[in-house]
Amino acid sequence: MMNTNNASKKTKTIGRRIHMQESNPLYDSEKYYKQRERFEKTLLSKLSLSKRQKIYPILRTIIKVRNKLNGYKIKCIGDKRTQTDKPKIFSITHIGKLDIETVITYIKDHFVLLTGDFENLYGTVDGTFLMLNGCVFVRKDDAVDRHLSKEKMISVLKSGGNLMWFPEGVWNLSPNLPVLQMPYGIIDVAQQADAVIIPIGIEEYGKDFIVNIGENFYVSKNKDDLISEIHRLRDCMATLKYEIWESVPPVLRSQLPKFSVMEESFLTKQFSQWTLSKERIFSWIFKPKDIITFDEVYNHLGLIKPNLSNAFLFNKR
Repeated sequence: MMNTNNASKKTKTIGRRIHMQESNPLYDSEKYYKQRERFEKTLLSKLSLSKRQKIYPILRTIIKVRNKLNGYKIKCIGDKRTQTDKPKIFSITHIGKLDIETVITYIKDHFVLLTGDFENLYGTVDGTFLMLNGCVFVRKDDAVDRHLSKEKMISVLKSGGNLMWFPEGVWNLSPNLPVLQMPYGIIDVAQQADAVIIPIGIEEYGKDFIVNIGENFYVSKNKDDLISEIHRLRDCMATLKYEIWESVPPVLRSQLPKFSVMEESFLTKQFSQWTLSKERIFSWIFKPKDIITFDEVYNHLGLIKPNLSNAFLFNKR
């Protein structure tokens, strides 16, 4: 990747400051930043972008072979992207651990991955592969670190590299939302680096994976359009997911298990693949200020003590 000496110094400062300011129950701040500092001193972290680009075809071949050995079947139902000389940001829907292995089958361009999973990747085989290919790490609960990661991503793009970005920021385990709400950071980076976004939808059915690649998404140059542009990108990504769902053969309702059983089976499978808890995933979901969740709307009902004056609220006819 690019030279990260300056960013490394800033990261040290962040690490010392943040872990003294706050305590995150999800993981130990001091340990996290010490591991990040240790990694940034390694040769693996300091590899140039050109060297990573040369290594990528080998890594991609290894992953494709591993996919076949594991019995994964991956197909693409559409690829509407066009050739461009601009740096690319692959913007991908997020459903589970295997998303990168899935989409890499159809992405021949080298990319640097934006990930908030440093503590789960560090010291693992999968993590070593990804770090060898190139990663920009970010701690999502740290505004300063998010800013530094944005600088790194812009530097990658302006140096002629590409990015892989999961703008939902977390696995989408919603039973009815094609794409979760997304912050506009990806639009901001694309504007500053003059990059084109390639939206990609992914869905999985057991060991069968479906990829749908959309048209090049060119962002508005106007800084005032950040929110409207992220809504437009989300619409594009949701459409790609809908097209995947429409491509799957219909199933009779009578042949489906109860929703609760089907949902629990899916969640169990997803969580068995990675060391992430349901609480952590839900804590990472981006929530716009103008959006009120179902739980927030009805949370007060659990505080109501039934009596004659409010009995009408519990009337069941």
